[in-house]
Amino acid sequence: MDLQKQIDYWHKGSLSDIETAGILIEKRKYTEGMFFCHLAIEKILKAVFVKMQSEFAPKSHNLFMLSEKSGISLQDDMEYFFGILMKY
Repeated sequence: MDLQKQIDYWHKGSLSDIETAGILIEKRKYTEGMFFCHLAIEKILKAVFVKMQSEFAPKSHNLFMLSEKSGISLQDDMEYFFGILMKY
């Protein structure tokens, strides 16, 4: 497994998704924009996971679980924000 290739894959996807989120939110498509925000954060967490754990990212959309498995501790405001995003 080429770890850097995996990291680059998730990172590139995250950048694309956050750009899409911005466009959608600018067009007042808030629900769709939040969905893409969730995707962007999910993908960057997967990039961090691959970098930290040297294995394929879990097949999960759960931002809390991905953060935990990546060794990222969330502050209260981020936990609240992730809770909101998890609805999308």
